[in-house]
Amino acid sequence: MDTPFFRRASGDNTILFLGNKVSVLVSGEDTAGRYATFLTEERKGFEPPPHTHMREDETFYILEGQITYYLDDTVIHATPGTYVYAPKGIRHTFKVDTETAKVLLTVYPSGFEQFVHELSEPLPDQLPPAPDGPPSPEEIQKLTSIAAKYGIVMK
Repeated sequence: MDTPFFRRASGDNTILFLGNKVSVLVSGEDTAGRYATFLTEERKGFEPPPHTHMREDETFYILEGQITYYLDDTVIHATPGTYVYAPKGIRHTFKVDTETAKVLLTVYPSGFEQFVHELSEPLPDQLPPAPDGPPSPEEIQKLTSIAAKYGIVMK
């Protein structure tokens, strides 16, 4: 049986995931695996490479800032109030058009939060600067191999 709850972004549930601040608001443990929801603070320069989720659908609801989403051949210029649906099996990525953007991200079913946790570190007092260039071959290999464990194809 489901139990009502509430949760806010806090130091207890916020981590640094690939250079971005991510708060795990709802995990699969909370929903019997049906979905997970995150509050993300995306930063220009820390966008993901093109990738395909083989297990979960994703939705993005823009709260602040502007992001351009690339879903296969579809380009969506998202501003606050825009809802974007990225079904599993669709290659996608995005570019943050403002310095930062806040997004409510939900995945159906859950499981993506384990990927997030595996590639995260505790939130530092000072966020790292944007990278000067592309990731190293070692960083790409690490991301690609960990992503594969969670049904995410990087390419």
